[in-house]
Amino acid sequence: MAGSYGAESTRGERYRLSFTVGGLLALQGRALAEMYLDHVGCSNAGCSSQAEVGESIATIRQQAIEENVLAIRTDSANRRVVAETTRRLSALTVGELAYLAGPDSSTSDREALMWIAMCRYYAIVGEFAGEVLKKHYLTGNTHLDFEDYDRFIADKATWHPELETISEGTAKKLRSNLFKAMREAHLFDKNSDMVVSFLPSPSLADILMKRPDSFGFFPMRESSL
Repeated sequence: MAGSYGAESTRGERYRLSFTVGGLLALQGRALAEMYLDHVGCSNAGCSSQAEVGESIATIRQQAIEENVLAIRTDSANRRVVAETTRRLSALTVGELAYLAGPDSSTSDREALMWIAMCRYYAIVGEFAGEVLKKHYLTGNTHLDFEDYDRFIADKATWHPELETISEGTAKKLRSNLFKAMREAHLFDKNSDMVVSFLPSPSLADILMKRPDSFGFFPMRESSL
């Protein structure tokens, strides 16, 4: 769990386990992405770098809090959401961030990018997306519920004992927030407990082709692109 920003690579380290609030944070992500691009003087059309945003996103954090860019009522909640959103955005590339903030991205594309940001920043979320969400879709077993998540966590705990040391309340918040994010990304239907297939727009697919591992976070077949 090296560092507080950028995509997580566990490599035997502890998982980041702080995704307890906010769900997908799609609207918040777009607002702070716009603020970051303005701060670094990068026009949406001209930012195509494949470099990870990383810790540079922290340069807007205090300003976003002080100006209450996200229009959150309480200071404590504002600080939590700004911190969480900037951390996730740090795992995207500059080009992805520019598309997220730009005028040409659809709501669906923005939600997909924020799902990717969550999956990259939190390795355990990305692993769940690939090993459970996507696998259920590919095998035709589109039913998904908390029991599937609990089995996944129990398996991961064999190699990551930190999963067994968190409180029951925190464990439930992590599970609930992950399912909330999947619903908000329209990858999971709460009413039927069913996985929902995903097909990126041609514009988003072109961007993600530069990081094709990103397709592994979605219930889809790459052959459909």
